[in-house]
Amino acid sequence: MTGQRPSSDERGRNTQEPAAHRRTNGFKPPHAPDEPEAALWSPAEVLDESDTGVVVFTPGGTVRYLNPAARRLLPDCVAGGGYPTLPATGATWNGEVDDRRVRGRRAVLGGGHYAWYVQDTTAERRREDALLAERRRKVFLAEAGRVLAATTNPRRLTDLVTTLPARELADWVALSVPSMEDGRLRTTYAPATGSPIARVTTGLGAAWTAPAGVGRVLRTGRQELHPLMDHALLSRLVPIEAVADLMAVDARCALVVPVPTDDDAPSVLTFVRAATSDPFAEEEIALAVDYAERVGVALRTSRLYVEQDRRTLLLAEALVPGPLPEVPGARIAARYRPVSLTNGLGGDFYAVHPTADAGAWAFSVGDVCGRGTPVGMFSSRSLLILRTAASAGCGPARRMGILDGELTRGDPSLVLTAITGDCSVRADGSALIRLTCAGHPPPLWMDPAGRVRAMEFTDPLVAGIPGTVFTERELLLPPGSTLLLYSDGVTEARDADGTAYGVETLRHDLASCAGMPVDALVERLEHRLMLHLADAPVVDDVVLMAIHLPYRDGDKALPLLVELDYPAPDYPAPDDDPDGV
Repeated sequence: MTGQRPSSDERGRNTQEPAAHRRTNGFKPPHAPDEPEAALWSPAEVLDESDTGVVVFTPGGTVRYLNPAARRLLPDCVAGGGYPTLPATGATWNGEVDDRRVRGRRAVLGGGHYAWYVQDTTAERRREDALLAERRRKVFLAEAGRVLAATTNPRRLTDLVTTLPARELADWVALSVPSMEDGRLRTTYAPATGSPIARVTTGLGAAWTAPAGVGRVLRTGRQELHPLMDHALLSRLVPIEAVADLMAVDARCALVVPVPTDDDAPSVLTFVRAATSDPFAEEEIALAVDYAERVGVALRTSRLYVEQDRRTLLLAEALVPGPLPEVPGARIAARYRPVSLTNGLGGDFYAVHPTADAGAWAFSVGDVCGRGTPVGMFSSRSLLILRTAASAGCGPARRMGILDGELTRGDPSLVLTAITGDCSVRADGSALIRLTCAGHPPPLWMDPAGRVRAMEFTDPLVAGIPGTVFTERELLLPPGSTLLLYSDGVTEARDADGTAYGVETLRHDLASCAGMPVDALVERLEHRLMLHLADAPVVDDVVLMAIHLPYRDGDKALPLLVELDYPAPDYPAPDDDPDGV
């Protein structure tokens, strides 16, 4: 047999094809369908393993089907019966079933049937409630801290401490504050029956030995929780005056918490809840402790302010000028009006003090720049230096130099203006005055004729600058003269329109006081200044001090202007004076 041999590809292909294919020359009959496989799962199994409950209702509201999850969530729901808890209408539903929180979604099925898909949301809602409660507690603490920090009045503060937690922490709250100084325990509480806030003061010794409640917390500094109280225990935890009110609201549990105040014994907060409220949970106890810490901060701040106010008042009383002494040959009167905002701690001062010369006396008026306790203290110190230097025989310029030297060793921000002088009255009633004016408004001199003249001084203010030299100026004043010293709070006082009182107005008003006794003179000048201010506030301390040299016995009364050798004053007559002066 002859012929061409098949190639290796052909041999390989032929060997791989089945014989039937070779006999049919590549023709393939239609494929027969596979045998159906047995089902490996069912929809019922899927529903049985689901955590979401499924309840199918007929159009009439009868339960047709429910899966195991639905049976667990809804124990009273059975197939073939109704279940009105799940409504026939609506798209969603939220409710509680046997202390579980359940959320449902309704779907419409064919043939009028409908299904409810329900889920247990208890854990989720508890987390949400915990977050909301934590946020509410933070808001409460922030608001309590803000309100408590806004007042420093002790009485108002204790009222707020007992009323703020009324809705958040307890139905009744008391604050007990011990005092080691007088041995008393002061308790403030807001009665549960809605009556006004009550205050009770008892002996600290009796409360200290109590076996429970405030006394025990005072001794140990540890909080106490009483989850269930009877009448006897309640009587030991609260003031006896509050027992009847608390029994009326059926008080059941109490929490006693120390308030840290950095004192020998802490203050104590007592929280009481009625039977209608839940017992104190751990989170609420922690909230009460946090609230007590904020109360402690507020109490410490209030005590600091009270102590500062007490010291300020003592210093202000010390700074109030006393009665002016009687001096030979002259009459002196003064007015002092400190700014009300400084609690009397102004920087202005005035005084009359003795000198080493028995026939002379000294006077001083000054103004320390600024306000507050440091300024008030330096004002008192400056006056003491001037008085001491005058008593030691130092002249006006020397006294001012000593004051300036003392300032160089103190606060460099403190500066002052001052005027100090010595006055010696002669036998004829005239007076020789030596003055040193350091940056202070110069005095006004009203001569016997009622003419007012302003003086000029060029010395610098007292600023503690090394090398500063102060000079003296001598004035010889005849009998009937008046020397007026004043602070810049007088001339710089402005009314509501911003118009300053000014030196010229002061000269005019001083001239209208010619012939008046010196006490009436300074009173009238102060009155005229207040009339200028009207409703405008006094923003700077006001000092007015007048030194008058009276006529001697046997001298004529105050002469008329026409009887004098010099012309009338060059200022307009005070025809607009409401007093007709």
